Amino acid sequence: MKKHSLLKTVLAGLALLLLIALLLAADSRYRLQLTDYSLSFPDLPESFEGFRIIHISDLHGMSFGRDNRRLAQLIRSQEPDLIAYTGDIAGKKGELSAVEPLLRELEGLCPAYYVNGNHEWADGCVEEIEALMENYGVRCLSNEIDLLYRGEDSIAVIGAEDPNGRADMMTPWELSLRAGELYSGKFMLWLAHRNDYMKMYPDIGTDLILCGHAHGGIVRLPFVGGLLNVNRSLGAEYEAGLYCSEHYIMEVSRGLGNSIPIPRLFNRPELVVIELSRNN
Repeated sequence: MKKHSLLKTVLAGLALLLLIALLLAADSRYRLQLTDYSLSFPDLPESFEGFRIIHISDLHGMSFGRDNRRLAQLIRSQEPDLIAYTGDIAGKKGELSAVEPLLRELEGLCPAYYVNGNHEWADGCVEEIEALMENYGVRCLSNEIDLLYRGEDSIAVIGAEDPNGRADMMTPWELSLRAGELYSGKFMLWLAHRNDYMKMYPDIGTDLILCGHAHGGIVRLPFVGGLLNVNRSLGAEYEAGLYCSEHYIMEVSRGLGNSIPIPRLFNRPELVVIELSRNN
């Protein structure tokens, strides 16, 4: 009897701990996490030493505090030199109401770039969100290349359109070739939404790729990492963090929001800051 009672107590305790863990995990969707990377490149211009990039991905209309002020304050506190929005900032048109206050809070802080994700195309709000971005000084790159200057030095910022876009648009490989023809030897920052570049274009000509799309595997398990891929099946791949090829480094953000019924578990919304330095 005593053994039975002890077993019940232990099981009840484990059940309580599991419930608390699940509640904390569910609530984690509001608990912002700042992830900080320091990355070095041999071809980074000297004037870009210490250059700080804020990477925002997969917001999906999520709000952190009234008018997204908590997110805006965290971004401002990092004193960024560039803000990169890599798609799925809003899917449904109704989610734009959470985006505009954030853009208003960050207007004029530093240069900012935006590329579309799959949801902007799938939900038909591409024109609206691009107009909103440009209204607050964010440069929208649709398979385009822009030179960002610091003094007389510059880096090439390349914006790859999401595959959900127009059927006749330039492919990432063609965009890479064009960038190489125009700016060979220059540091290249590639902005895209999808996280499959290691698989599809392992030798693409660039230095650093910023992307998202995977939501960190949605459910993250200790010592395992992401559990689900974007098709909601087991087997996350390139879901979060840094991945290195012979030719470039790819940083995949876990993102800030969610777009599917499966909740983010043990997977806090992530804001990424990257500081660049030069290899000597």
